[in-house]
Amino acid sequence: MSDKLAYIQRVETQISEVKATLNQLKADRDRILEQAQHEEIEQLEQHLDDAQLKLTDIANAADEAWHEITHAIDEAIKSLQARVQQLLNR
Repeated sequence: MSDKLAYIQRVETQISEVKATLNQLKADRDRILEQAQHEEIEQLEQHLDDAQLKLTDIANAADEAWHEITHAIDEAIKSLQARVQQLLNR
């Protein structure tokens, strides 16, 4: 086997190994991002449930007391909307 052919085969092998490593890294990255996104979605669902409970509190609150709760709910909804938009933009 000539030196040239041996060199070409060695470099082809190295390229194949690097490609395999990169493909594995991509798969790991995608899995990690997907897992993080699922965790964030679960957190958002919990915050959404909390907002729903607060809304129920407003519905059940006396006419004078419901104003005290609205600011917290408005801020929670804005935060949820911003986090959902961040997820969509990824």
